[in-house]
Amino acid sequence: MRTIKELLGTEEKVWFYIDSEELWQDFLELAKDFCFGEMPREKWKFGYVIAVHSNREMGHVPVFIWCMSFGSTEGVPVKYDLRKIIDGEEDIICNVPHFKGKMIC
Repeated sequence: MRTIKELLGTEEKVWFYIDSEELWQDFLELAKDFCFGEMPREKWKFGYVIAVHSNREMGHVPVFIWCMSFGSTEGVPVKYDLRKIIDGEEDIICNVPHFKGKMIC
């Protein structure tokens, strides 16, 4: 299985889509050398989209930003689907946002 460090490569940051709390546990194992700032590991909370930075810091990506990022590729981090990584699939890029919603004005 690929490591987060390998997936980061020379990128400044990458984003991971995590489809369930069960998969979150797998992510925590992969992210054992990373951190959410000064927050102790036992306080880390599940999130559907996590940004991982080259300085080993992580953060939650708002779902709205995640969904909007599929409208453009310029300046957008590489988006990985953690389920595909865990399942050993060849194509691990997340090509769809997996969330649906409506703008109400």
